[in-house]
Amino acid sequence: MSRHKRKSGSSHKGYTEPQRKPQILTGLQYNKSVTFQVMNAPAIYNIAKERPHMAIIVDVRASQLTKDQPDFEVELILQCRGQSSNPPAGEEPTTFFETSLTYAGIFTLVNSTPESLEPQLLVDAPHILFPGARHVLSTLSREAGFLPVIIQKIDFAKLWQERKVTV
Repeated sequence: MSRHKRKSGSSHKGYTEPQRKPQILTGLQYNKSVTFQVMNAPAIYNIAKERPHMAIIVDVRASQLTKDQPDFEVELILQCRGQSSNPPAGEEPTTFFETSLTYAGIFTLVNSTPESLEPQLLVDAPHILFPGARHVLSTLSREAGFLPVIIQKIDFAKLWQERKVTV
């Protein structure tokens, strides 16, 4: 009869309890704030025939909903400017539209440690929120009369690491 040992956890009478991994549970996701401004309408539609090039600023905020509870609201903030991608030499790109979206979600952290808290809230949670936020931006740009905005996947781990270095 072979005996398997499990790593970590407390041992009681030969049994080792498995270590519980930190988990993030997703609740409600919602548009917290949205603005979309078409620049120089309706004249801009004579110029804007191409898919807009996106200049984007990304931010993530997290706040605990109730003290001593594992529930957090995480906000993914996307500020975007849709503009022409190939302006004539010496000219600035033409801005088609500007938008600001705060896409938020409620998350519950389970078995979190002080070391796992920040990456769960600033990397894992926005990674979960991003597809919904990207869909909202694509739909908004299409409904405003432009080709849908295509935003590439964002590396939230890299953003978090860069932010830690600059703070």
